[in-house]
Amino acid sequence: MPRQGLSLNEPQGESLPVTVYACGPTVYAPVHLGNWRTFILADWLTRTLTYLGYEVKLVMNITDVDDKTISGASGARVPLAEFTKKYEQLFIADREALNILPPAASPHATEFVPAMIELIEILMAKGLAYRAEDGVYFLINKSENYGKLAGNFDPEGDFVLWKFWKEEDGDVAWDSPFGRGRPGWHLECSAMIKETLGETIDIHLGGSDLIFPHHTNEIAQSEGANGAPLAKFWLHGGFLNIAEEKMSKSLGNIFTLADLKARVALDSRATLAPLSYRYFLLSTHYRKIANFTWEALEGAQTAYQKLLNTVADWQGLSLNEPQGESLPVADETPRGFPSWDERFRNCLEADLNFPQALALVWELVKDEGIAPGEKLATLLKWDEVLGLNLAAATKTEPIPENVQKLIAERELARQSANFPRADELRDKIAKLGFMVEDKTDGPRVRKA
Repeated sequence: MPRQGLSLNEPQGESLPVTVYACGPTVYAPVHLGNWRTFILADWLTRTLTYLGYEVKLVMNITDVDDKTISGASGARVPLAEFTKKYEQLFIADREALNILPPAASPHATEFVPAMIELIEILMAKGLAYRAEDGVYFLINKSENYGKLAGNFDPEGDFVLWKFWKEEDGDVAWDSPFGRGRPGWHLECSAMIKETLGETIDIHLGGSDLIFPHHTNEIAQSEGANGAPLAKFWLHGGFLNIAEEKMSKSLGNIFTLADLKARVALDSRATLAPLSYRYFLLSTHYRKIANFTWEALEGAQTAYQKLLNTVADWQGLSLNEPQGESLPVADETPRGFPSWDERFRNCLEADLNFPQALALVWELVKDEGIAPGEKLATLLKWDEVLGLNLAAATKTEPIPENVQKLIAERELARQSANFPRADELRDKIAKLGFMVEDKTDGPRVRKA
């Protein structure tokens, strides 16, 4: 039976690298925040395995031919490749904004149609597929243990492997021995996995909405054709809910990264940063439902900004202070407890328990028995996994002359107890992209 979840302290065998396949975007519209939750999970898995000493090969596909992409290109009256390229580029830009590392390979479905045709031929030769009037279908009743990933259920019927050309497909079609047409969605992933990673991979990852029918059908056709298990482990991310409903295009309740950037937080009067969403996701285990609200995201941004400010304070890297020297990582906690790094690793190895890891971050922040430089070195090491780009808080940036003048004027206003004027100047400084914190030794200024 396929195994769901992951215990990384179990023996994983000696084969390297660890092969991981993650179902990627269908490039017909901007990716919404619910889908980004799954893609961030793939990034956390890759970073975690690397941190634990594994070599990793992550493949995340690009679905650039299916019903939705064909319909979108037709509606836009542009070639399919031009239509999908636009949304692929947007996906890559958003991926960078979320600090997601690029995969080792991003195969496009349109590049692997010959491999898909070959896979169908193998299935037909084994009596596992048949030609119908509108395409080629997989015979579910000939599949051993069909549905083993999804549990007990009644199959909806045979599923399509190849769709014969229809007029609305336009010029999107390929010749094959069984008729001109195009591949079915499930078939695409099976072919790309086999061609890029092999017949059996270590980990297959995706959203929990893909368990049935997509991953169920992947298993049936891949294992039917190859005679080998498709994946040793399965990781499925939970839904992102909004108002107690799954965020999805079909329900029309989606938000994208562009919506997030455009949203103005009520307390800080600053747009929500993409990495605040990444921080928000850390507080819920990847297999559980995460409940999205703007208030929760604004709260995550406040906590994330506090963490960035703390990192800058530790190293004395506010914009008007000199850079301190880096110190070694904190090795051990008092009273013989496991080292900080061992505790962090334990969180990762326990099925990617990032809520526990985040709690450990704040425990480290509040521990007054550790030198700030040691805390900084430890947290920056952990951030190789968390991906919050905390190192950005350690980079100095010159304060523009006009901002320096406002800071000096505000300090004079404070010293003369003209607090309304000081508040007015703080607002002007904020509009220029800087924030002021009043400390006992004087004001500290940072890029907002």
